[in-house]
Parts: sequence; structure tokens; C-alpha cells
Amino acid sequence: MNRNAKFLIGLFAFALALRLVTLVSVLPKLRPDTDPDSYRSLGENLADGRGFIAVAPNTQELRNVARTPVYPFFLAVLMWLGGDRLGLFLTAQCFLGALTCILTALLAARWLRPSISLLTGLLVAIDPNSILRCSDLRTETLFTLLLLAGACLIAWRPNKSWSWFAAGLFWSLAALTRPIAVWIWLVALLILALSGAGVPPTNLCRDKFRRSAWFFIIFLVGYFPLEGAWAARNHALTGRCFISTISTYNLLMYRTAGIKAEQGGETLEEAQQEFRAQYGDIQFVENRERFNQSLHEYQRIASEELFSTPLVLTKQAVVGAVKLLLGPGVRALDTSLSQTEPSSRWWPPVYSAALLVVVLLSLLGVKRLEWGSMVPVLLLLYFVALSSGPESNSRFRVPITPLLAVLATAGVCGTEKRE
Repeated sequence: MNRNAKFLIGLFAFALALRLVTLVSVLPKLRPDTDPDSYRSLGENLADGRGFIAVAPNTQELRNVARTPVYPFFLAVLMWLGGDRLGLFLTAQCFLGALTCILTALLAARWLRPSISLLTGLLVAIDPNSILRCSDLRTETLFTLLLLAGACLIAWRPNKSWSWFAAGLFWSLAALTRPIAVWIWLVALLILALSGAGVPPTNLCRDKFRRSAWFFIIFLVGYFPLEGAWAARNHALTGRCFISTISTYNLLMYRTAGIKAEQGGETLEEAQQEFRAQYGDIQFVENRERFNQSLHEYQRIASEELFSTPLVLTKQAVVGAVKLLLGPGVRALDTSLSQTEPSSRWWPPVYSAALLVVVLLSLLGVKRLEWGSMVPVLLLLYFVALSSGPESNSRFRVPITPLLAVLATAGVCGTEKRE
């Protein structure tokens, strides 16, 4: 075993220890039945063979079309193995979080010296938000692992067909973990269009185009079958072809409701309650006709309100981006805690200041890496653009933290030219 492999194992052990120690501290404070986004109940029903159903706001068990299947299936597998135990789920997430640190180091090693790439993984290992989110029963930890797996394949083997196929498969699983990645195939297309997929510059442009087109087709072969299967399931339930309704739900319940709350002098929660009472809930399907009517109203109202107030929408995006990139996440686990606790006075500004330094160093890293930064930069821009809004919080920063770490480390330490 070479020295770099030993260092990676040490990084994994260190990251895992930090996450497990945090879990031991946090677990007694969590409600044993915590299920913030219905993933646990979905996993339980999958494990029992009852299908993809969960308890709706009206207390009925209904088919869910807002959540996607990978994370509930992950929980269902753990339930088959060890029962419905919160500690088991979160311990598994600690292992996934430690693996994410390894993948971060491997991604960074594409452009940085091996010792510096380990520092990049270490930054993610000690990031408080990344550590704490391993104790949160939500999708971010698994999603980040799948995202980085695909990014590593594209960064290290951009001229191999199997690499693009595998990347498509990993990103397909990521999109079925968090639907925000449903358009991530556009990132793959941009990477190929801008890079030529590793073809030497002496070759003809036509050869570059053909090879890039071939790799993109291979990527789609890996990406679309699982997406299509889930879209077909939703079509069978509703008569409409889609991956998830959560984006439409968020547009109305957060962005449009945020505009209404600001203009009407009410809280966001009050505006959401009014919308829900008037237009229903499109996260569950009880009746196909009623669901389609509600979905149509969600789309109509959201488009009318958002396009009629571009300045407010822009303000939402800017404020959301700041919360996404610099939010300390002091209330990260409040929805799962048995009893909320007061936050520290000194920790939030210190952590936000450190995050600001990382963001600024990332800009320097983009300059130093130049075209080499294409993979992390395009992914970073994709997630910041789609995650910035009233619903933004530190939880959405988990998948982009490794990307920021790679760029920030390159900004400080420079790069190593690789063929």
C-alpha cells in the first residue's frame, strides 16, 4: 500500500470519527420518530412492500409525487438489515460523509499535488455544516456522494466512454435523490461543449464535435433510463410526465409566498397556509383530476406573480445566495430536536466569516485553474443558481462544499500540471 492510499485511509478514519462523535452527542437530543421530509415513512412503506406512500397533511396514506425514490430506498435497505432505528440511519450517513471527504481529495488530485489534495478533503472533513448534516435525516449526504462520484469520473477520465456512462448513472441516481439535479445533464453538455472531451487541439474541429457528441449520447444512455422509469410511474398516477413536483411546490410556497408575505405584511408561514388552503397540496395524489387542477393552479399563480415582480425575485435570489453560501446553520436540526436550544453568540459570525474567506479564495482558484476548473465551477454555478431563494439555507450548501474546497485550496496552493 503506497503512502497516498494510507493518507486517504487516515482521512476517512478522521472524518468518520468526527461525524460519529457528533452523532453520539446529538442523537439523544433527537426525537426518536423524527421524519422531517417524510423520507422515513416512505422507506418504511417500501420496506413493508406497500409502495411509495406516506402520510399526507390530511392524515391519509397517499402516493407521494414530490419525493424521489433513492433516499427512501436507501432507508428501506437499512430497515431490512437492522430495523427502523434512527441511530442506524445516521451512522450509515456518517460513513457516507466520510467517503465524501475521500472523493473530494480524489477530485482535487486531478489538478493539485497529492499532499494538497488531502488538505482539500480535510477541509470537508472538519466543515461543521457537513459534519452536522450527517446527523440530519435528509438527502444531502447521500446526494453529495453521488454527485462527487460522477464529477470524479468526468474530471479524471474525460476521454473514456465508460466514464461518461458511469457518470450519467451516478448523476441519474443523484437526481432521483434530490430532484434539483434533474437538469444536470445540461452541465455535462456544457463540459463537453467547452472542453472537447480531452481531444488534442491538433485534431480537426469536426473530430472534436463527433467525439463530444458520442460521449454525450453515452452519458444520456446512463442518465435517462432511471429518470424515464420514474417519470413513467408518475405519468401512470397523474397522467403527466415529470420527475417530481417539489420544484413547482417550492416556487409557490416559498418564492411566490415570499413575495405575497413581503407585499402584504404577513409572515411566510401565513402566506403558505393561505395558498395551501386555496390550491391544495401537490406533494400527494389522492384524486387525479383534483391533483392536475391543483398543479395547473400552482404553475399559473407562480408564473404570474414571479414574472410580474422581477425586482423582488432578484432580491430573493441574491439574499438566498448569501444564505446558501454564508449561512452558519445554527438552526440546522431544530425540526428534529426534542427541545430546541439557544444558539451561540460568537459561533455564527465566526463561521460565516470563514465561509466568506473560502468563497473569495475559490474565485482565486478559478483564475489559477483556468479551464481546468470547468467541472467544479459549472456544478457550483448550477446549484447556486437553482438553490438561491427564500427556501435557501445551509443544508443546500452540503453538495457544493467539496467544490468550494477544491477551488479554495487551488487558490491558496496553486496547481500541478497533469496530462
